[in-house]
Amino acid sequence: MTERIIVAGLFVMAVGLAPASGQGCSDAGVCTAGPIGELHLSSDSAASEPRNFARLTFSIAAGEQGTSIFQVVPELNIGATDRLAFQVKVPYVSASGNLGANSGLGDPVITGSYAFVKQAHQRLDGLLGVKFPANDANAKADDLPLPMPYQTGLGTTDLLFGLNYRFKRITAAIAYQHVLSQGNANGFLRSTWNGSADSADASGYFESYTLERANDAVLRAQYAIPIGKLAVQPGLLAIVHLADDTRGIGEGTSQRLTIENSAGLTLNLTVDARYNLSDTWTLEAAYGSPVVTREVRPDGLTRSMVLNLGLRFAF
Repeated sequence: MTERIIVAGLFVMAVGLAPASGQGCSDAGVCTAGPIGELHLSSDSAASEPRNFARLTFSIAAGEQGTSIFQVVPELNIGATDRLAFQVKVPYVSASGNLGANSGLGDPVITGSYAFVKQAHQRLDGLLGVKFPANDANAKADDLPLPMPYQTGLGTTDLLFGLNYRFKRITAAIAYQHVLSQGNANGFLRSTWNGSADSADASGYFESYTLERANDAVLRAQYAIPIGKLAVQPGLLAIVHLADDTRGIGEGTSQRLTIENSAGLTLNLTVDARYNLSDTWTLEAAYGSPVVTREVRPDGLTRSMVLNLGLRFAF
């Protein structure tokens, strides 16, 4: 009973904190890649988990300036051996708001993980992966460049590293996302919307002309609480944007501006849940909202809340 009260209290806290704005984790790539952030029942053995599974996740998020972001994320995880596994995610993203709408494929993520330690009650996995750009992040509405919250990808190629450690009910992870190449061709400046009917709305968005995004470091801590076939996992997710981003100032010049205060910490309160329908089918849910945010977020990853619902099939 005490654990149920704790879980309910954490969920209410998360909902109550929803009006804050912070970096949405799933968009950048590394926060939930491979084994990082996976939820387990207390009865699961870290040494005998399903090697293969497919998952379909539906996500809804509230972005800056009232934008709504929907994602459908098919995912396939294949265990090549009892320690080596590979994961592929290819999201489909739809974003809409007061400047228009855009939809299409999001940035695919491919990862490999290896279990360096694999025992009954503890496990240590290493992660290596790549996030590929689905596009150059320059979708438009009525021939006007849309800001980053409306883009389905970041336009960058990123290398992902991580370590995920699980001991009984406790899971902790550290990860790093490094930009290998900057391919963002976004053309949004507030001035490009001058004279349009939506110029006042456009002035509320961060400028992101040819944005060059800095690297991220991630720390995650979670604790699983079993309630019969249900497992609930509250946690904290810290995303540190390691440097200020930069952007161009417009056509005809190669000069770039440092976007001050775009570096810094985003701290999210998260609650995950998993319910086993059978030995092979599992229902999953996840909710997150920020308690600490970066002051400036030109990459469009601002989220006041993220809610995921998923179905997993193990084979």
